[in-house]
Amino acid sequence: MSKIPELLAKPGKIGTMELKNRLIMPAMCTNYTRNGHFTDAACHYYGLRAQGGVGLIIIEAAAIDYPIGRSVINCAISDDSYIASHKKLTDSVHAGGAKIALQIMHSGRQTSTETAGTQPLSCSSFGSAEALGYATPREMTLYECKKTLRQFGEGALRAKQAGYDAVEAHFAHGYMLSSFLSSFINKRTDEYGGMEGGLKFCSEVIQEIKRTCGDDYPVICRINGDDYYPAGGVTHVDSRMISVALEKAGADMINVSSGLRESNHRLHDQTMASPRGSWVYMAEGIKKTVKIPVAVAKRISEDMVEGILEKNQADFVCIGRPQISDPDYAKKILSGNAEDILPCIWCCQGCFDVLWMLYPTTCLTNPAAGLLDEKSLDQYGAASEKKKVMVVGGGPAGLEAALIAARRGHEVTLYERSARIGGAYRLASTSPTKAETERLFTFFEHALPKAGVKLVLNTDVTPDLVEQVKPDVAVLAVGTDPAVPAKTPGVDGRNIVDARDIMSGKATVGEKVVIWTCSYQCSYTCGAKPAPIEGDPTGTHSKYSYACCAGYAAVDTAEYLASQGKLVSIVTERENVVPGMGYTSRNYLIKRFYPANVRVCTSAKVKEINENGVLIEKAGVEFLLDADSVIVSVGERSNKTLAKALEGKVKELYQVGDGAKVGNAMKAIESAFKVAVTI
Repeated sequence: MSKIPELLAKPGKIGTMELKNRLIMPAMCTNYTRNGHFTDAACHYYGLRAQGGVGLIIIEAAAIDYPIGRSVINCAISDDSYIASHKKLTDSVHAGGAKIALQIMHSGRQTSTETAGTQPLSCSSFGSAEALGYATPREMTLYECKKTLRQFGEGALRAKQAGYDAVEAHFAHGYMLSSFLSSFINKRTDEYGGMEGGLKFCSEVIQEIKRTCGDDYPVICRINGDDYYPAGGVTHVDSRMISVALEKAGADMINVSSGLRESNHRLHDQTMASPRGSWVYMAEGIKKTVKIPVAVAKRISEDMVEGILEKNQADFVCIGRPQISDPDYAKKILSGNAEDILPCIWCCQGCFDVLWMLYPTTCLTNPAAGLLDEKSLDQYGAASEKKKVMVVGGGPAGLEAALIAARRGHEVTLYERSARIGGAYRLASTSPTKAETERLFTFFEHALPKAGVKLVLNTDVTPDLVEQVKPDVAVLAVGTDPAVPAKTPGVDGRNIVDARDIMSGKATVGEKVVIWTCSYQCSYTCGAKPAPIEGDPTGTHSKYSYACCAGYAAVDTAEYLASQGKLVSIVTERENVVPGMGYTSRNYLIKRFYPANVRVCTSAKVKEINENGVLIEKAGVEFLLDADSVIVSVGERSNKTLAKALEGKVKELYQVGDGAKVGNAMKAIESAFKVAVTI
């Protein structure tokens, strides 16, 4: 049992709003809306997390001017017709025992013409170079600035009428109010131009909310502690000045966030590659300058929380994505049972990555997140009949199937051919940028025996063994075999090294390494599948895709080898490396590649691999890319051998994970969960 965090458990106060503890679930966009209204799934999702024991839930990014003010599939607070669906949400959260605030915002320049329905608006005509399809915005007129101020006040009043205990005005991340505070974006020459004018505009936003809702209605301000952008903008020095100005304007709490879409600093990396608690230093500085409370977010682990409060670095701690992973996160940490928390591994795949595809949020470790029938992890109902379940394969899919089936009351034995669980996915934790993957398997090593799963290691499952065991149910999670491009000369040469052997320490490589991936050998899960969003006011489409395990293996191995000082070159036949990887993961991956000297050659055909390296054809030119070692990770093929041998020999036979269909860890766990809840 872990130590109970006594300071986190203490009540807190934000203005007139009293909270039962110091834990906040911050605003995180989910795409759980239709035409600006929250869905029943959203009400269930937030209500379940309120039952989980958190003190305050901040609901994400309500557009004060809909749809032009949205960046994804945001909710709206732009007219009275939206109050009813917000009221349903606040009732759900209040019934769960938490307080609730609504984040109100205007996306400004950070939206597309398709999503906004027209050209975006911003403080000045300064576009973004990021790969999200953003359009160059139109500079707002002074009249439009004044109108926007009124819209913030009117939106806050509707939030109050809908039952929200507070509002959070969004001054961060490059959205409209953030842009007004940026010296390199705000090029206005009127009263709202430059830093002084931007402060005036943002202060007037708070004053308008207070004028409309009353001085006693709490206003939280989410600000950037640093824009993390070399061209200029807010620094950790400026954020102290901004905090003081917002406090004078009437703010009741400063919530410290950071970064713009353009940011390329490692402290802004939203994946597991960034350091934990990397924004705490800014909150600590701001807390020394203001008298109102300060909250802070960004990859804060369970063992850090109490120290932040004890050192007076912040008054409240925001923990977001871990509460997507485990709706009972608050209960478990506050009761001293942190080891039972289903961990977030900060992979970004189910939350951030699908967000920009305009697809509903899910979670790699908790595939039930956002479903109408999602339950707390210990509340999946007992099966009507107890069965003897044999799970074959100890990778992510097998582990998920075993755990859920055991929690539902089945007699479960899991067989794994190697000496430890985790499969190929666990090898990713070898890379310094993927180390937190290990947290998932540490959890399973604790949770499986607790749930009653019998674990049998170092055992190859054969049809004869299955016949001896005589299970009622066999769940096969046997993974894949590499797709070998047999027609390419040299693929079986002495300089060919398997990525799994490198990550497991079984093989070494020379100083120059070429990784061949994303070829036409793969099933191309990276191909986006546009789909219309029902009832959407601008007719925008979701664009869902995902990278396969071969693509992930290639880039994970590249980062691992680069961390050892190897010169790594990646060669792809496709137009990009892992093009289906979501924006957040891929964006930061490519930004990390550059300083690590990992280089990518796209749209290239591998003609031959020889003892000198790889013969490539690109733009009609053949040339040699010299290499000491070559890694081929061009695709995978589902292993169906055992499944075919067991057909008709087991009452219930299921294939899950990559063995059923090539995907990645998130897709594998999702498929296993769907099977396990039906056994």
